[in-house]
Amino acid sequence: MAPKLPTNPIIRRTTLVRIGEARLREARALLEAGEYSGAVYLAGYAVECHLKAAICVRLDWESLLATFKTHDLEGLLLYTGLQRKLRNVDLVRSSFTKIVGLWNGGGREPVVRYDDPASLDQQTAQLFMSSVEGVPEGVIPWLQKAIS
Repeated sequence: MAPKLPTNPIIRRTTLVRIGEARLREARALLEAGEYSGAVYLAGYAVECHLKAAICVRLDWESLLATFKTHDLEGLLLYTGLQRKLRNVDLVRSSFTKIVGLWNGGGREPVVRYDDPASLDQQTAQLFMSSVEGVPEGVIPWLQKAIS
């Protein structure tokens, strides 16, 4: 017998968007302060929140279910239903690949969430931030447009 998936709602879609926007503002402040690891962490978390909000839109839910408690950005993208659209937008697809590569450690351990803060430099953090929020390449602006 397959395990039962959690069906309890854990957070409202509108709250996910507000959290994503707040984490992005905080990431910008950390980048300005030279705290590159923290900036990347919070910007990645902002992408995660926006992907989860997109899942709610796709499934017409007001709240996200506990089933989606994950940091797997590629897995979350799959559930947004936007994977095919992303393939057709070269700049954003490239940005998403860069984000996932750093967020997931680029095949190395530990991933950025658990990495030594001194391991990230300004150039890497700025590239990551551009991939997250830049225009026209940013993943978050693309997601916001795709789900509006």
